[in-house]
Amino acid sequence: MASGNFVLDKGYDAAAAITKFTGVKFSADHTVTPVTASSDMCIGIAQFGVTAPEIVKGKGASVRISGISELLTAEPIAVGQAIAVNSAGKGKVAVPATDNVIGICTESSDGATGSRCSVKLDFAYKLTPGPSGPSGPSGPSGPSGP
Repeated sequence: MASGNFVLDKGYDAAAAITKFTGVKFSADHTVTPVTASSDMCIGIAQFGVTAPEIVKGKGASVRISGISELLTAEPIAVGQAIAVNSAGKGKVAVPATDNVIGICTESSDGATGSRCSVKLDFAYKLTPGPSGPSGPSGPSGPSGP
């Protein structure tokens, strides 16, 4: 069974209804909306659902930005696999050099409707294919010194 452990949950205004345990992206300053394309830059996982009538009443979205979060899944995901989100904000196995990776699976999911995995959040990098498959982040690897 999936579980979470927060390090940082942040409150944002919601621009649209959001489903619990799905990926969200920025739509404006201090405002999030559901991920609607697998190419979207997911910034966190919604910890609670928000409906349109609740938004009108001022309810915002609590978004896990750091730590371990539960995530609804769209397919089976095994422990240790890199995770991205699909166009519905649900977890899927990341495709190297294509998907924006949001983290690593720490508790697996069988992919059945409504199933969840646990993901250790580590946002905004792409995997690069190595001789035996994905090998880690590409792009800047840290500060450069003189």
